[in-house]
Amino acid sequence: MNKTKSISELRESFCLSQKELAGILNISAKTLWNYEQDSSNLPNKILEKLMILFDIKYDHIFLGKKYEKNVQKRKEIFERAELVKKQFSA
Repeated sequence: MNKTKSISELRESFCLSQKELAGILNISAKTLWNYEQDSSNLPNKILEKLMILFDIKYDHIFLGKKYEKNVQKRKEIFERAELVKKQFSA
């Protein structure tokens, strides 16, 4: 199972709105929204702030497009579904 978290997952896990996190990062809410959609070109300064704010290591932050993260999550759930089927088939 992949342990990386997207920016939106991190933000939501701490019950922060986009506006609140954007304020903390000193960027606009629109810029944060863009980073949440595609974090592949996230500036180092923002990445460093996120690492400190959420007490998370670099390699635990998902850097890429939201679509790619969703594909990754779907793949994981279907892999676990197969394990469930095997474990509970009679």
